[in-house]
Amino acid sequence: MDYDVLVIGGGQAGLAVGYYLKKEQFQFLILDEQERTGDSWRNRYDSLVLFTPRSYGALPGLALNGDPNGFPTKDEIADYLQNYAE
Repeated sequence: MDYDVLVIGGGQAGLAVGYYLKKEQFQFLILDEQERTGDSWRNRYDSLVLFTPRSYGALPGLALNGDPNGFPTKDEIADYLQNYAE
């Protein structure tokens, strides 16, 4: 398959770029060194919690579930990114 765009990195920025590329109907591929989307978050220390509220952590087109003023855990973010990519 031929791609119009190759995105290196499947974190928040890469996924957000993918969102806009899809809206514009580009053929693209997102590559990441991790096995699953969100693993860069899953592999961090267990007690990690974001220091910004959920309302600021959402990517375009998909809200981050939970209290908008609450602080998501690393696993919530990892699962959110996996869901976003799907």
